[in-house]
Amino acid sequence: MDTQLDPGRYLLGEAMTMLDLYVTVVSRFGPWRHRFYAAAPKMGAVVRRVDAEPRLAAFWAKRFPFDEGWE
Repeated sequence: MDTQLDPGRYLLGEAMTMLDLYVTVVSRFGPWRHRFYAAAPKMGAVVRRVDAEPRLAAFWAKRFPFDEGWE
């Protein structure tokens, strides 16, 4: 998928979509985020941006929390 995209700020352009949220959630399902970053560098930049989105901070903390140093 990474090779098929030419992301802007987000995967499909300048506005966040459900695809950005979906990919970010799936990337949190296991301890393999480093592999994700290596295999999908363009998507990795977007995932980091979605991780840092202030509007999602409470959602991430409640539904998909990270342990310190997980990455």
